[in-house]
Amino acid sequence: MRVGFKNDAAIVRAIKSGGSQRQRAIRFLYQVNQETLKKVVAYVRSNSGNEQDGQDMFHEGIIVLDRNVRAGKFRGESSLAGYLYSICRFLWMNQVRKHSRTDLREDNSTMDQTETENPESLSLEEEKKKVLANVLTQLGDRCKKILELWKLSYSMQEIADQLDFSSAAMATKNKYKCHKKLMNYLKAHPQVMNLLR
Repeated sequence: MRVGFKNDAAIVRAIKSGGSQRQRAIRFLYQVNQETLKKVVAYVRSNSGNEQDGQDMFHEGIIVLDRNVRAGKFRGESSLAGYLYSICRFLWMNQVRKHSRTDLREDNSTMDQTETENPESLSLEEEKKKVLANVLTQLGDRCKKILELWKLSYSMQEIADQLDFSSAAMATKNKYKCHKKLMNYLKAHPQVMNLLR
């Protein structure tokens, strides 16, 4: 059901408008793209990943789609669902290449290919996520929230709105302080920095 969104163009307009319209459009993309999610999971599973990796790629894909729409990089030459799937495939191919797990097999849309995992690699990624979450907690709730929103490509005005700053400039100032606090923490804890590399 496309409540408030008649087509992809309406979704794109909502994302570009920012604020609550953008959030509504992003939630809507999660709801209506369950088939795309299944295709992404199947693709990832057939290329050295598992179900959780596929779900993570789908989430990352939505973030990149949102960023690209707001930056004017989405030209509407394909559907948003097709664009999202292409982004997810690209992200996964890059991750596999980076970790040099195995050679990618061509996507022929079959879901019954065997799943192969590298437990050490999966374990390392999970460990990095835990370490980063712990580091952000050390910075305090406010900094954690600011840096998380910033990583998700929220604009400074959107961060200001979400966290009740008086302006985008105040959000920028606070983001700078939090980022500096994070860098200082990592410099003081080189073993943590090494774990996150």
